Amino acid sequence: MNILVIKLTSLGDVLHATGHIRTIKENYPHSHLTLLTAEASSEIYAYNPHVDRLLVFQQQRVKREWLRQPRWVAAHLLALMQEVRRTPFDLAFDLQGRFKSVMFLYAANAKRKFVKGRWWGLQRFRQPELHAITEMDRVLELAGLRVVDTRMEIVTSPVEQKTINTLVEQINPERKPMILVSPYTRWKTKNWAMEKFRRLFDDFPLDAVILFTGTQERREEIDHVVAAIRYPGVINLAGSLSLLEFAELMKRVDLVVTGDSFAMHLAGAVQVPVIALFGPTDETRIGPVGDRAVVMRAETDCRRCYEREYCRQNCIDAIEPEVVLAAIRQQLSMPRAQHRECTSRW
Repeated sequence: MNILVIKLTSLGDVLHATGHIRTIKENYPHSHLTLLTAEASSEIYAYNPHVDRLLVFQQQRVKREWLRQPRWVAAHLLALMQEVRRTPFDLAFDLQGRFKSVMFLYAANAKRKFVKGRWWGLQRFRQPELHAITEMDRVLELAGLRVVDTRMEIVTSPVEQKTINTLVEQINPERKPMILVSPYTRWKTKNWAMEKFRRLFDDFPLDAVILFTGTQERREEIDHVVAAIRYPGVINLAGSLSLLEFAELMKRVDLVVTGDSFAMHLAGAVQVPVIALFGPTDETRIGPVGDRAVVMRAETDCRRCYEREYCRQNCIDAIEPEVVLAAIRQQLSMPRAQHRECTSRW
């Protein structure tokens, strides 16, 4: 039995689908599963035992070269479409439901096709008020699959484990509690101000190691903030970790502080307590999952506007460092097994 799953972007959304891919394999253990995903997300599945074949969509290059090299873009899209037509699939799922993904579902040589969305001619499910993971559950159920547990997962190798073992020994020889801070998201409007992170950790009253993370492009900005923080136990790891090293490091920390970001979803996948700072997006649809998540939202009349570049209300800015510190104290005071899902408004 051949099965095709399409889930292109973004990192958090692709991570969401890991439990659904496992569920498909549990329903059809002898099937051959092909996953089509974007290049930036493919590392999530590098060691995933449920994916038999990985097709990679070079989305970033397509964006860059759309006007400069239209022939290359057309050839790349055509090659992927030919690939999903070449193999006869018994089942095909588009768990993204966007035009960029559904075009591959339409092209696929599949007996039965299912999509998250309202696309013509396909068996479909769309109920956007549900959490994104629950919505994908319903797509699988529409196909007759038994859906029991779609918790996220990410698999690392001994290489990442050894690298992070060495790193942790270097940065935390005294084995203090470690707090991972991922301050940047993909949208400007979802970012809590770096000045507030500085205030949060400037006179940090707890004995811990603070690890700032991010992309290489953000390293200099984070360096400036780290240099301004008086608390001595702050380290900038931005740009120094691969995606899977980042995942392995997160397994070792005691708490994650971040916005609506990949780091937030990853904390759920590796079952680490997370404090998620929310602004223009809706935590009931894409918030953190699991029993160790705290959602923090300012007590404002937030419209959940989903504006990426400019939010008139700037709701996330109303969250104050003092209340985040109180949440950190509370999280670190509880053994991991005692953490419970909590949504807080301040």
